[in-house]
Amino acid sequence: YRLPTEAEWEYACRAGSETDYCFGGDAAQLDNCAWHIGNADRQTQPVGGKQANAWGIHDMHGNVWEWCADWYAKNSYTREPVRNPLGAGAEQGAGRVLRGGSWDNSAKFVSSWFRFCLSPGLRIIRAGFRVALGG
Repeated sequence: YRLPTEAEWEYACRAGSETDYCFGGDAAQLDNCAWHIGNADRQTQPVGGKQANAWGIHDMHGNVWEWCADWYAKNSYTREPVRNPLGAGAEQGAGRVLRGGSWDNSAKFVSSWFRFCLSPGLRIIRAGFRVALGG
């Protein structure tokens, strides 16, 4: 088991869509699929309380930021191939990538495309992880 790469995370989040959210581009519908600042009562919620994406995966938008295996570089998507980029190495990265946003974020931050980073040694209550299978 391992952390997903950033590309794997986004692929799973989008579930075949090309819009801001797995369900389309209308942020007004976020309450159906995401825990965010407008509906989470300022706390992490149990997994599965919102509608899953088209592939049956819950909580890809909001609830908690999810750690990815990749190191963050601001220009990753201009330096790397568009399909399955490798991400920065530890010597270039500013921290590990986090995706998905959390319960205290607005619509932009819980979108399929928003990227964030933190030092891997930092612990915050709004971050968690999802595991991927394989090497």
